[in-house]
Amino acid sequence: MMVASELKPEERLSQLISSGTSLVGHTDFAKVMGLKANTVRVWATRGNGPIQPVIINDVYKWRLTDIRNLLKI
Repeated sequence: MMVASELKPEERLSQLISSGTSLVGHTDFAKVMGLKANTVRVWATRGNGPIQPVIINDVYKWRLTDIRNLLKI
């Protein structure tokens, strides 16, 4: 069985979509975008990324719909 860290970005996105989740953390967002997690953290803290995170209990999350729109899926 393949674990999440071994999935290709498009496979991880498909998995997230089928799970029914609406918000994802920085590691999933980074994986789907093909970036390092730290890049996404910097975007969140500086507010200069291509999409804006949602802050829930001091934790940055990204809307899966925003990610899909960004990727034009």
